[in-house]
Amino acid sequence: MKNLLNNYSNYKAKYLINDLLSGLLVAIIALPLSIALGLQTVPNEVGGGIQMGIITAIVAGFIVAVLSGCKFQIGGPTAAFVVIIYGYLANPEIGVSGLIVATIFAGIILLILGLLKCGSLVKFIPYPIVVGFTTGIGITLLTGQIQNFCGFSGGGVEFLEKIIGYIESFSSFNLATFLMGLGTLISIYLISKINKKLPSAFISIVIFTLLNIIIKGENLGVTTIGGKYGEITAYFKIADFSELLNVNFVKIIVPTIVIAFLGALESLLSVAVADGMSKENSDYNQELIGQGVANVFSVILGGLPATGAIARTSANINSGAKSPLAGAFHAVFLLLMYFVLMSVVKFIPLCSLAAVLISVSINICNPKLFIKMSKFDLKDSLILFATMLLTVFFDLTYGVIGGFIVTIIVNVKCFKKSLKIEENEKAILVEGYLNFISVHKLISKLNKAFENESEVELNLKNLLNIDSSALEKLAKFNNSIKAKNKTLNVISYNENVAKKIVNYYEYLA
Repeated sequence: MKNLLNNYSNYKAKYLINDLLSGLLVAIIALPLSIALGLQTVPNEVGGGIQMGIITAIVAGFIVAVLSGCKFQIGGPTAAFVVIIYGYLANPEIGVSGLIVATIFAGIILLILGLLKCGSLVKFIPYPIVVGFTTGIGITLLTGQIQNFCGFSGGGVEFLEKIIGYIESFSSFNLATFLMGLGTLISIYLISKINKKLPSAFISIVIFTLLNIIIKGENLGVTTIGGKYGEITAYFKIADFSELLNVNFVKIIVPTIVIAFLGALESLLSVAVADGMSKENSDYNQELIGQGVANVFSVILGGLPATGAIARTSANINSGAKSPLAGAFHAVFLLLMYFVLMSVVKFIPLCSLAAVLISVSINICNPKLFIKMSKFDLKDSLILFATMLLTVFFDLTYGVIGGFIVTIIVNVKCFKKSLKIEENEKAILVEGYLNFISVHKLISKLNKAFENESEVELNLKNLLNIDSSALEKLAKFNNSIKAKNKTLNVISYNENVAKKIVNYYEYLA
């Protein structure tokens, strides 16, 4: 609670305008994303995807703003959950009732993890695994948009099923649909190039929805939300707990664990990104508590599982937010939009929504980072590709578990050799292997050294090897030290380590 109050300890009246404007801008960004993610997450036979997506953004957005350990965190539906939750809802042995119970249990797990101070465990996840599974999620989400983007009649649930379905239904390709979607996608990128602070997705959706109405696109085969789903009305649907008695609790064990794991992982990664941008030191344990409460109330009020949204959190910071009030205002603005704008949502072309998610997918994949990471080191490349491929062809759970297995296999020799750290008056000397686990021992020593010094030397002369995870952690630590006007001088590399450091800055910077 002390950390939460600290968010307002130096709050000034003039900050209110910043938070209001930032909340409005993030809400404008979140609205089309919530609609698109809701439609992609909820199977047609279940229905209510648009409402469930927006409700998630409203409820989770407000609760996360109030209880998050990060003052800039924006909660809501995210792309990482799309394929996983779709599968659970489509499974008759789980369905809506099973998902509600699984998410409530997952929320309780997140709450317990936060109270047990497990938030710091995220730092032990190797960097190639993080890049690999985010790329896998991006590829999976992008693949799912091809059907609406091109107007194909066929598709599927799994990655290969989708590809085969698109090939088999290629004759249903609609040129008008494709051009409308392509125009939306190009518009998103052009607007973001002009000014990154502009809500490019929202503006593009408005432009091409109006264009579709003017040219009577539905006569050309362009399908709109209303054309496929009918009238859209705003509502909050409280969970019917009488139906929960029929839930197969054995079947929801895995979904519970997956939702909790993914919710924790993406939220904490979002906090890490936010801290890097804002130079803040967030409370990772409080973040888990906030996400736990948000997930419980999201599904009770008719929403979906939620987590921290990296893109929206980044937009919140870039828009000049000063406190968690920006996140709360974002939720309030979304609530107003939900009840005011649903009557016009039906005119939005599905191909334009697909274009929005394609742009999100590409950003999630971060092709430039993935390609550069794959060139960094053979071991890290194996971890990277194993995680990515398992995520794409199976799911995120297999991807992360498989990534850890590969990590252990390729690092067996490194684990056998301990890291030695010595301190003298002039420097901290490191000997042995520095990897994603041992680097935290070094950072702890550096933090202690900087308590009394403004400048510290790190001698790597006897360091035999270093992986990308260790370099990434050291780079973040170095940035945090610079923000405090302190200096870390890294000296005396051997040839192998020097090459790795050069590769890191060449390929990952």
